[in-house]
Amino acid sequence: MINLCKLWDDLRIVWLRHVWWTREVIMSIAFGLPSLNDSVNKLLENPKEMADIFKPFITNAQYIQMIALFKQHLSTGGDIVTAAKAGDTAKVNQLQKEWHQNSDEIAKLMAGFGLNYNEAVVRDMMYTHLALTTTEATQILAGQYADAIKTFDKIQEEALQMADYFYAGIAKSLSV
Repeated sequence: MINLCKLWDDLRIVWLRHVWWTREVIMSIAFGLPSLNDSVNKLLENPKEMADIFKPFITNAQYIQMIALFKQHLSTGGDIVTAAKAGDTAKVNQLQKEWHQNSDEIAKLMAGFGLNYNEAVVRDMMYTHLALTTTEATQILAGQYADAIKTFDKIQEEALQMADYFYAGIAKSLSV
């Protein structure tokens, strides 16, 4: 039997970890912090944590693909911050396209879970996530720290909305 309260908590925690550790990686890249490798390693645990929540509801192939796509999502995001810090606008633009394509693939995969997820809704949420994260990284790199903090507040709110959407889909599929 699925504990829906625990499921909801787990989804919210995993999405908050996703954005928190993403911020830690952005800060580590921006300021050349010695914690970069440890922060990246912690962040890269997140795709499996996320997929583990969905594992009871999806196929093994979907589980493996979810982990791979979210790892790609995180790696591409880190590469964008590194390229932006180096001033390589062409590389940033190329990576931004790849990041959006990856989000399209995530949306398509999750819509195929059979858990009441709409591909367009998931894609829009992912695009909002990318836009907010890009804004935050840009603000940090520009030394606009107060603005970056305000943006991170929005990122956390949006992450919770995503978690709630994914919870609602699972809960609805269980009540059918």
